[in-house]
Amino acid sequence: MKLFANVFDAWVFRKTDCRIEYLLLYTSQQKADRYFNGGRFWQIPSNAIEDGENVTSAIARLLAGFGLVPSSIWAAEHTYAIYNRRFCCMQLIGVYAAEVGADDVRLNPEEHSEYRWCSFEQALALVHYRGLKDGLRSTLEYITGVQSPARELKLL
Repeated sequence: MKLFANVFDAWVFRKTDCRIEYLLLYTSQQKADRYFNGGRFWQIPSNAIEDGENVTSAIARLLAGFGLVPSSIWAAEHTYAIYNRRFCCMQLIGVYAAEVGADDVRLNPEEHSEYRWCSFEQALALVHYRGLKDGLRSTLEYITGVQSPARELKLL
């Protein structure tokens, strides 16, 4: 079995007047039927770094597909391993955080049926995979929940 280490999650966040909000995406029924035995769930933007591409370019490319432009990208100091049944392989997934300023998100209806901006507590309650929960906690601990995130974690 192959192990892919070029996969990443992006905890996309925005700052409002009174709080930080995180972007969650709900899988479409079509995607759920095709890959997850009909099970639908909340997830975050995720993709793979292509050959010759760096992580900030990969995250910007991913977010452009949602009509979003990152103003900053941070390493969230977390990685987790999963078996990805969609691609029939093991993956090591690096976690990053990307700040955006937009309200609207463009969805591909074959992949996602809706999106939601959530507080930390709401996002933690809605995602049910441990890797996503731990990645969100790391994002809060290192980037969105501190007054001054460590400059060495800022990639863009």
